[in-house]
Amino acid sequence: MNWNQIISEIVAADSAGMNQVKAQQTKVNSENTALGSIGTDLTNLENSIYTLEDPTTFSAVTAGSTSATSSWIVNASNGTPIGNTTVAVSNLATASVLSGAQGISQGISPTDDVTGATLSNLGLATPVTAGTFTVNGQPVTITTSESLQDVFTAIAGATSGNVTGSYDSSTDKIKLTATTGTLNLGAVNDSSNFLQAMELNNNGGSTITSASALGELKPSVPLASAGFSTALTGPASGSFTVNGVSISFNTGTDSLSTLIQRINNSGAGVTASYDTTNNRMSLVNNQTGNTGIGVTDVTGNLAAALGLTTGAGAGISFGQNAVFSINGGPTQTSASNDLTSAQLGVSGLSVTINTADTQTIGVVANTTGMQTAIQGFITAFNQVQTDITTDTKISTSSSGSLTTSLLSATHEVGDWGSQLEMSAFSAGSGLSGSIKSLDALGIDFNGITGQLQISDSAKLSQALSSSTSDVASFFQTAKTGFGSIMNSTIADILGQDTAEQSSLQSQSTDLGNQITAMQTQLTAEQAQLVAEFTAMETMEAQYQSELSALNSIGGSSSGSSSSSGALSTTTPNVNVPGSTSSTGSTTSTTSTTGTTTG
Repeated sequence: MNWNQIISEIVAADSAGMNQVKAQQTKVNSENTALGSIGTDLTNLENSIYTLEDPTTFSAVTAGSTSATSSWIVNASNGTPIGNTTVAVSNLATASVLSGAQGISQGISPTDDVTGATLSNLGLATPVTAGTFTVNGQPVTITTSESLQDVFTAIAGATSGNVTGSYDSSTDKIKLTATTGTLNLGAVNDSSNFLQAMELNNNGGSTITSASALGELKPSVPLASAGFSTALTGPASGSFTVNGVSISFNTGTDSLSTLIQRINNSGAGVTASYDTTNNRMSLVNNQTGNTGIGVTDVTGNLAAALGLTTGAGAGISFGQNAVFSINGGPTQTSASNDLTSAQLGVSGLSVTINTADTQTIGVVANTTGMQTAIQGFITAFNQVQTDITTDTKISTSSSGSLTTSLLSATHEVGDWGSQLEMSAFSAGSGLSGSIKSLDALGIDFNGITGQLQISDSAKLSQALSSSTSDVASFFQTAKTGFGSIMNSTIADILGQDTAEQSSLQSQSTDLGNQITAMQTQLTAEQAQLVAEFTAMETMEAQYQSELSALNSIGGSSSGSSSSSGALSTTTPNVNVPGSTSSTGSTTSTTSTTGTTTG
């Protein structure tokens, strides 16, 4: 006997009730999941309405010049009034510039005699390199250990005395002169930069002079060795002021580059630089406008040596204020080219001007963000309606049979879609602006589906661009606005949804407890059946053992009998489930003379 199968069939038959409870729990959980999904949809719809109620949604603007070639920088914050502003600029604001005295460095030689002026030691911006350069087609070869006079001699020798060179210490310039013809300097295969270092450029004449003074300050060495034309006095450590801000220095350790960086990083409000072409310093105000720049030595004479003091020959070019008018109004001035909303007369608008002309600045509503927010609401609304319809619909087949959905029996869920439709249809009707309904925005229901759609995009665009404030009022007015009414309806439905989910969750828990109890009972029943069938097998084994013993006894008696009577033993039929013995009757016969016992 396969009693394991018998037990399984008994337990399966007794499990029918539990399986029904499980099926019921599965249905309850599915209904709860469907309600949770609708709840999520409602929350998304609620969030989309919050976006419509955000004041920044309908206050965003875009601003810019109507001139296609404008380089003006226009900024407008949310809420800037929509409209045009004409700005006429007749003068841009400029910064004041303090130009230091020229020639603040020593020349390459203190005298016209340059016999001792070695090329490697000349105070040039660009050091001379050894090699060959060309004069009137003739190569001139030099080394940096030669003097400047040696170079002049080499030029004369290469040109057979036709070209001579000289140095003027008063101007710090070199002059080359051709006795006959014109000068022709340089060749593409020159290997020395002598002509470039001396700023000697062809001019088509018989005389060529350095373009500017050759001596320059050395920017990377200590100031004491930089080569000032004015000797530095006073202690090595000193200071001067720029616009009242103290600038300290040490002539033994600070270089010109270090000093310039220190000025620029200070609170003096200027940018310092060294002009190698004109061999002078300059200071430029960091802000535009008609404001001065003042430099004064405190300890030592470094500012004067830099040519930055009035006594040293510095001159200032005062900056100008911007001059402009707004919408043809009176002339205004500004120290800055950044015109503020107060100067423009438009709240939230600012313009940075960089050309002197007349331009119109237009501010328009940023309808792109508004349309995105409205479409987000429509999408969220339609998703709620889709899920409610899917979960509650009842369909009829051609044969007349009905097919229900998860929540068909939960009638209030079907009503939620109708409540949302009614609120969306009527919300805002009590407002006073030009926008009192979704229809005024070109938004309508798509037939009888309960779905919203933009039925007239031109109407929506027109409303957003020309009636922006009324659109904002439609969505954002407290209590009577679209957002307030819709959110009230959604909050009510969400409350019902949450309560229904809570009820279903309780049902699911109760059903789970029933399933657990029934499973416990079935487990106990199975254990009892196993115990009973095991006991039966044990008893069967015992019967088999006894039968074998009896058969053994019967066989022994038959072999030794000598009586004249008949002795017979009959073993009864045995058929025990699970037994290994044969089924049917087993007969043992012992015969005496003439007698057979069966």
